Amino acid sequence: MARHLPDASLAWLKANFFRTELELSHCLRLPEERPCECDMYLTCAKFVTTPEYEPRLRERRMREIALADDAQSTGFQREAERHDCTRHRIEQLLTDLFERW
Repeated sequence: MARHLPDASLAWLKANFFRTELELSHCLRLPEERPCECDMYLTCAKFVTTPEYEPRLRERRMREIALADDAQSTGFQREAERHDCTRHRIEQLLTDLFERW
């Protein structure tokens, strides 16, 4: 199923949301919410990404794998789990991205 945003809705979003550049995409927020200042972009409900960020998402995924492996090898299990969670979130973003586009 192709998802299409009507032109009127897209125009409203462009006029009414801040587009805050993040490492891997953008965070859309209402003006009264002010631009996003957090780095919680992987769990933020207002986080959106586009195909142009695919290479950066894939690079970040590989970095998270390396960091998890390193943490695991040095006995830091919780740190390895944290990196694995980030990797899973990035993988979900990539899956969603290709279903959307």
